[in-house]
Amino acid sequence: MLQDIAAPLTLFPQATPAVGDYVFQCKGASVALTPWSRAASTALPLVKVGETTLFLGAAPDAEWGTTQILRRLEPAELRFAAFCANHLAQWYLNHRWCGRCGTMLTRQRASLTCSACGHEIFPVIAPAVIVGLINNGRLLVTRYADRPYRGPALVAGYCEVGETAEATCLRETLEETGLHITRLRYFASQPWGLSGSLLLGFFAETADDHVMLDDNELAEAVWLKSDELPPPPDAAGPLSLTATMIKAFAEGQSIF
Repeated sequence: MLQDIAAPLTLFPQATPAVGDYVFQCKGASVALTPWSRAASTALPLVKVGETTLFLGAAPDAEWGTTQILRRLEPAELRFAAFCANHLAQWYLNHRWCGRCGTMLTRQRASLTCSACGHEIFPVIAPAVIVGLINNGRLLVTRYADRPYRGPALVAGYCEVGETAEATCLRETLEETGLHITRLRYFASQPWGLSGSLLLGFFAETADDHVMLDDNELAEAVWLKSDELPPPPDAAGPLSLTATMIKAFAEGQSIF
């Protein structure tokens, strides 16, 4: 998966920009990653992987795109670093002022701190589930209705306050497909910096195959046998937990 790299990853490293580093920029849903040069300005070292550091800043001649462009980066270490840089940059830029007293926040190691009231904010991580729903030897493969990612997906959603991950699986499956889960088993997890999430993957069984599609969330949901499943959407293979789960089912790995 995306995080399976050999080089260690460091958050908020002590570093100064040099040749071989990168400048990360984000503006709303658009991002740009540009090799560092003396014409660039840097505000904050976000992540370091191996000998390469990604800085939040500004660079001339940046090529902007949606966060999906980060999926195509090579090598793998740079790709994972860019995902994590996006996560930290969005957190940093969205928490510039103290929510308690309105004072500008300053970074202290891995947190943002208010000098007036002492309020401290750490990077925000949103837990979410992915559900590989199985019926009679088939996997339910979906496509999102309104997201930049248009590749194959599985039932998924964010955990709500007071919910366990298991309860989220049951609720999201029912809301998106109208189906009831009869058996549920944890598979794997993944940090996913494009949405600031920690993804928790589960496989589940359902006795019914009649899908009542929530078309506000999903454009399509189809039951597919193992030999009908789509290949990974990324040229580098199954980078995402979703693609890894689809591949595991296609290869007949032990799910339950």
